[in-house]
Amino acid sequence: MPTADKYNELLIDSLAGVMIFFIVTCMVIVSIVLYQRRKARHRQVINDMQKRFSEELLKSQLEMQEETFNRISQEIHDNVGQVMSLAKVQINIMTESNDMNREMLNDVKVNIGKAMTDLRDIARSLSSDRIRTIGVHTAALSEAERLNKSGIIQIDVEVEGQEQKMQEDKKLILFRIIQESIQNIIKHAKASETVIQFQYESDYLLTRITDNGSGFDPQERMMLNSGLGLSNITTRAMLAGGNSQIQSAPGQGTCITINMPYE
Repeated sequence: MPTADKYNELLIDSLAGVMIFFIVTCMVIVSIVLYQRRKARHRQVINDMQKRFSEELLKSQLEMQEETFNRISQEIHDNVGQVMSLAKVQINIMTESNDMNREMLNDVKVNIGKAMTDLRDIARSLSSDRIRTIGVHTAALSEAERLNKSGIIQIDVEVEGQEQKMQEDKKLILFRIIQESIQNIIKHAKASETVIQFQYESDYLLTRITDNGSGFDPQERMMLNSGLGLSNITTRAMLAGGNSQIQSAPGQGTCITINMPYE
């Protein structure tokens, strides 16, 4: 039979084993609870990001529509309207004249053809699915051509590498960033030239928008709460899974760089 000391020793060992088992069990339970909480928080963060991305996507679509309608209204007034008015005057002159002026008639045909081309360009820009179905640099080229015609600014588009397939929503967000950057350049930078560079890498598209304008201090602009456009660029790039960098200084122009993953 075990002695009293042996019995006490076995009892202590048993109690120690039970305590260790209890502590380990508690640690496992606490770890599981903490893991589940972290998992829930992570899931909530992802849901919040997806919600913000959806909201930003909708906002971008509405802003693009508004920007497109404003531009189309101006283009119809400045280009198509003036060309058609000139054609009408020429037709009135020929109607009142006894002789058929073939040279003027040819001018009328040319002017009407130009107006029809402009209207076709405008019709293409009205398509809400256009940005989703064409490449980003193709959309930027079209945007640059229209703005170059206005004489407000000269925009050159450069493309390096082989075009890669990009998620449609990300194309829309990236194009909106480019569009907003161009509008900021026209309104604030007093630039005469802008270069948009697209560099297709294996996993992401690198986009640079550089102008020769007046430049600014990005930190000072943010502190003065006048950097809403800059904040939009940063936020939109982040929500789409990318990132952006804004480099500028007074008198040295501005360079905006966006890295946007394809998926």
